[in-house]
Amino acid sequence: MDAEILFLLGVYLAPLGFVSLIGAWAHNRRPVLAGVLLLGSAALIAYVALTRDAGPFGLNDIPDLTIALIARLIANL
Repeated sequence: MDAEILFLLGVYLAPLGFVSLIGAWAHNRRPVLAGVLLLGSAALIAYVALTRDAGPFGLNDIPDLTIALIARLIANL
């Protein structure tokens, strides 16, 4: 997979993990799914940051990468 896709996957999984964490806390449950999502998100972002030759992506790159990914998905239909 491309580094852009992995980075975006990590970025978009992080809020889902946070929401899952809040939901588990509100219902007095163990946040197992939240931990998996947050750990996976952090691992994806760290992997891209460590293996990408041009350096890590920044927060300002997220909108451009998202638009480029959507355009690439539409072009491949």
